[in-house]
Amino acid sequence: MTTTEHSDIAVEIDGPVAVIHLDRPARRNAYTPRMGAELTAELVRLDALAEIRAIVVTGRGEHFSVGADLDQVDWRDREAHGVETLSDPATAPWNLSTPIIGAINGDAIGVALTWAMQWDIRVVADTARIAFSFNRIGIIPDRNSTWLLPRLIGFSAAMDLLLTGRTISGAEGHRLGIASICTTPDEVLPQAISLARDIAERCAPVSVSATKKLMYEFLEETDRVRAYNFERRTLNWVRTLGETVRGIAAFKSKSVPKWGTSKHTEIPANLR
Repeated sequence: MTTTEHSDIAVEIDGPVAVIHLDRPARRNAYTPRMGAELTAELVRLDALAEIRAIVVTGRGEHFSVGADLDQVDWRDREAHGVETLSDPATAPWNLSTPIIGAINGDAIGVALTWAMQWDIRVVADTARIAFSFNRIGIIPDRNSTWLLPRLIGFSAAMDLLLTGRTISGAEGHRLGIASICTTPDEVLPQAISLARDIAERCAPVSVSATKKLMYEFLEETDRVRAYNFERRTLNWVRTLGETVRGIAAFKSKSVPKWGTSKHTEIPANLR
C-alpha cells in the first residue's frame, strides 16, 4: 500500500483501489477551497492511472465532512471559490472513467453532501446526519445539486430537502435513494472498499467505463429509441474486444477474470 499526504486530504493506494481521506479530523473534515482543489486534482490523477479501477472517498475519523469551514472561508472572495467553476467539464467526476464511491462514514453537511452526490455510488452510515443546509446560511445549493437531486430522488423530495435544508439521518437518505447502501458507521468504509474491489476484480474495465458514460449521457436523452440503439451498438462493440469471452471463461471456471482492456478505451464516435 502506498500513501500520499496533502494539506487537507490523504490518498492510499492498495492494488486497483484508491482511497481518498478528507483529512482534517480536528475540524471534523470541514471543507476549505484548498481541500476542494486537492480532491479534484487527485480524482483526475487517479483516473489517469490505468491500474486504478475504483476510487473511494471517505472522511478521517467520525465525520465525513460537516461542510464549509465557516471560520476559514471568505464568502466574499471570488478567487477563493474559483475552484467551483466547472471550466473543464472533462474533469467532472461524472466524466471520469473510474467509478467513484462515496463512503459517508458520518455527518455530511452542505458542500460535503453535494460533493458526494456527484459520485457514482454512495454508502452511508445509518446514524449520519446529512443535510443540504445551504439556505439556512443564506446561500443556494451547489455542485449541480439542483439539477441532479430531482432526477435521483424525485422532484418533490428534492424540493423538500433543498428548500428547507433540514437534517435527516443516513437511514432516511438511503430510503429516499440518496445512497444505495446503508450500514453502521464502522462498516461504511469496509463495505465501500469491498464494493470497489469487487468492481476492480470482477468487472471488465471497458464495460464499466462504457456503462458509466452511457448512464450519465442518458440522464439527458429524451429519445428512447436512440438510447436503445446506441446502447446496442456499444454492446456489440464491447463484445469484439474479447472481454465477453474472458468473462464467460472465468465464470465457468469459477476464477477471477484476467481482463485485457483499459478503462480508457473510448466508445468509437461512429457508434452514435
